Amino acid sequence: MPTPITVMPSADDIGETVAQRILDGLAGDDTFVVGFPAGRSATPVAVALDRLAHEQGVRVDNLKVVMMDEYVTGHAGKWRLLSPHTPHSCIGWAQRNLLAPLRDLGATSRSLIAPDPNQPGAFERAVRAEGGIDLFLLASGQGDGHVALNGPGTPREARTRVVSLPESTRRDNQSTFPHLRSLGDVPTHGVTIGTAELAALSHSVLMLLWGPNKSYAFDRISHATGYDPAWPATIVHDCRNPQIYADHEAAQSARREGVS
Repeated sequence: MPTPITVMPSADDIGETVAQRILDGLAGDDTFVVGFPAGRSATPVAVALDRLAHEQGVRVDNLKVVMMDEYVTGHAGKWRLLSPHTPHSCIGWAQRNLLAPLRDLGATSRSLIAPDPNQPGAFERAVRAEGGIDLFLLASGQGDGHVALNGPGTPREARTRVVSLPESTRRDNQSTFPHLRSLGDVPTHGVTIGTAELAALSHSVLMLLWGPNKSYAFDRISHATGYDPAWPATIVHDCRNPQIYADHEAAQSARREGVS
């Protein structure tokens, strides 16, 4: 069955729809686990989540945020996570955009789960201890289709690990974080959830594609029927309960039937 695609007028509409889905998930007493990409794609969700949670008075004590990746420095066995104070730190993005705005509603540092580059297996165990990821928000690299830091050529069975970032992914990330003025400013290694775990641990996933620079990614993903290692973001089709949310700009060149 093809992955459902919903096209909305704008990134703000996508953000509000996803944020409300998260708040609805927080309505019960159980922990609600949400996986996030850092940066531009998820920013409208973070902004809407802050606004709607405060408008509706929704507590987020039972929210767990899973970050899919982080840049690292050092070498094997002695990897170090990038400082969260660094503007392009994925964990720092979560602290600034998700946890800090929701602190008065119950978010704390204990709300965050992120991979450990020196103990990658601990990440899967921590997520499984929470019952898996209820909703994983995904993004696609605009130029090479990377998902998390899984670049082109990633095998379907890849697990959480430290990877060397290809130039294509580093160029994509340079455009995501404008303060990275040259390719030399972009880290060369990162720890990332694997495509195997992304599919196995997620109960539902949403691929977020918005803006004209994501139109090629939209075409690649919407025309795929399963995982294509040349464009790892196609892992969305192998996940349980997948959906694609795009705005009009990203979907402008779509030719696929069934786009709603």
